[in-house]
Amino acid sequence: MRPFLWLVALMSAAPLHADEWWAWSMLEFYRAPPWTAGVFLGNRADMEDGSYVQIVSPRLKYAASPWLDLGIGLSGLSIENPKNHARYEQFRPELEINPRHDLTKNLRLEWRNRMEWRWNEHAAFTTHRTRHRLQAAWTLPRPLGPLTRLFASNEWLVDLHRSQWTENRLVPLGITFKLSNTADLDCFHMIVSLRSATMWKHESVLGTYLRLRF
Repeated sequence: MRPFLWLVALMSAAPLHADEWWAWSMLEFYRAPPWTAGVFLGNRADMEDGSYVQIVSPRLKYAASPWLDLGIGLSGLSIENPKNHARYEQFRPELEINPRHDLTKNLRLEWRNRMEWRWNEHAAFTTHRTRHRLQAAWTLPRPLGPLTRLFASNEWLVDLHRSQWTENRLVPLGITFKLSNTADLDCFHMIVSLRSATMWKHESVLGTYLRLRF
């Protein structure tokens, strides 16, 4: 029980140092193997720079093999700066190719690869990018109460218009709670690094990811 209490205390302390708060949800409403479908919802609040982002994204996934998933998505985003009330919309078709490999019975390696065609309102259609996230997830052989999994990941994002690696998202620690037979909750701490013309800027993020299956 002590490891569980230690992890809860660690995650509870994260808001004291976080510059941003991200809340994600995935509502899976259709499952007929090899197909699954759902809607991804997201909210992102930057407490330092003042930006606020909302996303709605219907997604369809096809299990091409036991080790490979293919997916498509169609995302709509609203991006706002509350300080000056500047706001614009973003439209984003997406394509995913996601292999995975079980290193052991409880340890899985997942590699998410996503192509995003991005169109910002009142801007040229030239902000496309690729995203590549490598994640290691360890399922506990015996759950500690609701705690069922630990994970760590790193995602790098490449701006194709600039031909440059412009963003990195590192999750040094994440934990998964089983809320019910149809609901899981991830809690994680993330370091987001953004590249400007001359330097990298780093911000700390507290995040949650709720997955519901209907």
